[in-house]
Amino acid sequence: MLRRLLRNRAGSSTVDFAFALPVLVTLMLGMVQMGVSLHASGALRHAATEGVRLAKVDPDATETEVLTRVKSELAAMDADKITTLKFEHGTTNGADYGKVTVGYRVDPLIPLLPVPSINLSEEKQVWLPQ
Repeated sequence: MLRRLLRNRAGSSTVDFAFALPVLVTLMLGMVQMGVSLHASGALRHAATEGVRLAKVDPDATETEVLTRVKSELAAMDADKITTLKFEHGTTNGADYGKVTVGYRVDPLIPLLPVPSINLSEEKQVWLPQ
C-alpha cells in the first residue's frame, strides 16, 4: 500500500505550483513597482528640464512662472506626492545660472507590507544668458 502511494504522481503539479506561485507573484509585483518608479523618474527629469528650458529661453521668467511650468509638466503625477519644488537663480564666477529641484514620493503597490516609500529627486541646472 505504501509503495503504491509513493509511486502515485497525481496532484504533484499542484504542489509544485503552490511552491512556485509566491515567488512568481513577488517577482511580478517587483517588476511593476520598478516600472512605476522608472516612469516617475522620467517624468521628474522631463519636468525639471522644461523648467530650466523656460528660464533659459525667457530671461524675464519669474520663479513662479518656472515652477508653474514644472507643475504643468507633472500633470499625470499626484500633486500631493511632490515633496520638493524649488527654483534657484544665482551667479557663480560671473555667470548667471538657474537650477530647478523636484522631489517626488512613490508609494509601494502593496500597502499592507511594511515597505518604505521611494523618494525620487531630480535637479537640473542651466547657464542663463546675460
